[in-house]
Amino acid sequence: MESISYFKTISVRDFHFDDNDYIFIKEDLPMGQADVNVNLWLKDTKRFADLFNAILFHGETVILPENLHPSPETTAVSLQDAQGKNVVKKQYRDIIMNWQDQAVLMLLAVESQTAIHYAAPLKVMLYDSMEYAEQVRVKWKERPPRLSSAEFLSRFQKNDKLIPVITLIFYYGTEEWDGPLELHQMFDLGTEKSHAELMKKYLPNYHINDVRRLKNLESFQSDLQIIFGMLQCSQDKYALRTYVANHKDYFQKLDLETYHALGAFLNSRQLMEINVEQEEREELDMCKALEDIYNDGVQDGMEQGRRSGIAEGEAHGKELGIAEGKASHKKEVALQMQKLGYPLDAIAAVLMESLDSVHKLLAVVG
Repeated sequence: MESISYFKTISVRDFHFDDNDYIFIKEDLPMGQADVNVNLWLKDTKRFADLFNAILFHGETVILPENLHPSPETTAVSLQDAQGKNVVKKQYRDIIMNWQDQAVLMLLAVESQTAIHYAAPLKVMLYDSMEYAEQVRVKWKERPPRLSSAEFLSRFQKNDKLIPVITLIFYYGTEEWDGPLELHQMFDLGTEKSHAELMKKYLPNYHINDVRRLKNLESFQSDLQIIFGMLQCSQDKYALRTYVANHKDYFQKLDLETYHALGAFLNSRQLMEINVEQEEREELDMCKALEDIYNDGVQDGMEQGRRSGIAEGEAHGKELGIAEGKASHKKEVALQMQKLGYPLDAIAAVLMESLDSVHKLLAVVG
């Protein structure tokens, strides 16, 4: 049996799934500026610990910032392509940290999403599986000289253990997530529900952990509580302005990383592209920035309204001119036909008007 045979049966082409900027195995593709800003902000160990404590332990302080350590964000695995050649494929995590206290060793990862990913369970499953495959490879490399035949064929010792991986999806897009939350939701199991339920028992499942589905903001102990509150009203500009004003003590004194992350959350290029003078300041005021953006939007809207009004006026005038021209032409035709002795019903038939309309036309002309 060849080593790690369950990988060798898969074509490299099967591991590449493009979805705009989001792919399962990112091959040296640059992340979007929004993702970069968010990931830099979330790498703060206090926020990272608070995020996982809120999701995993309902706000209980179990994971401490000092017990978090950055883990390599790149994992490689050797695969065979369709021609049988070995190809090394790399996986790039957004954020992954090693959590270790006295009793637990675990890998905690976050994948940032600005857009809905309709294959997210498969994407996360592949990411996590490659982490486990890398652990198997490392353990095999460090194996002792004497192994049983079963261990040698498995490339894994009987008492070996893997380090668990927990991945969170941090979706901060503008649309409500309507993608699958588990692998089972991606299957077509037919219309017979009883059969489908039986088959699900034998189909492995894989769930994704969507951070935005956490509704109890009290679970957060850091500024994540304020940020998630802001995300809940980010699509209503009036609610957003009110929320920021009510939390101005926080939003008036932001560091640069938080300021840029908020730009990503609000999908605001103006907030993400802060100028040099602002960078030189230690604290940044988002309240004023949002008010400036709002006022600029009002001015733009007024100018667009003025231009639209002018255009509509011109179009309306043109329509009136055409209508008046048609009416004048009909009057002339009605008058000439009347002079030639045509009866009113004949004039009405030619003009495709009612007798009352012809009476009115001739009365105006007269």
